[in-house]
Amino acid sequence: MNEVRQATETFCKYSPQEKIDFLVQFAHALTILARDSYAVGEDGLTNPSRLRIMNEIQHRVTGCLMALRKHDPKRYPDDVLVRILLDHPEDLDLQRQLQETCRRLMGQMATTS
Repeated sequence: MNEVRQATETFCKYSPQEKIDFLVQFAHALTILARDSYAVGEDGLTNPSRLRIMNEIQHRVTGCLMALRKHDPKRYPDDVLVRILLDHPEDLDLQRQLQETCRRLMGQMATTS
């Protein structure tokens, strides 16, 4: 849970534009992580429940992006959004991958600011 707290603290400090930049990068990274759920050389899925979780995260990320661009005050609070992105105890391997992705992206943003 320390990862979530630290990510929340960082995300809350971002400007609206930085939040958009982070979420766009996170959405892109989700598409790459989702490839782990595909059956190699086939049309099927190896982990449909994981892909469902990732699709829901992607839905929330893009919804938040739309709200940020419109300056909509009804969007998820930052702490809730970060938990949606990173807190998935039902799939600990996915949770680890999401938290590593978040840490990497936030690190990249820190070096380009």
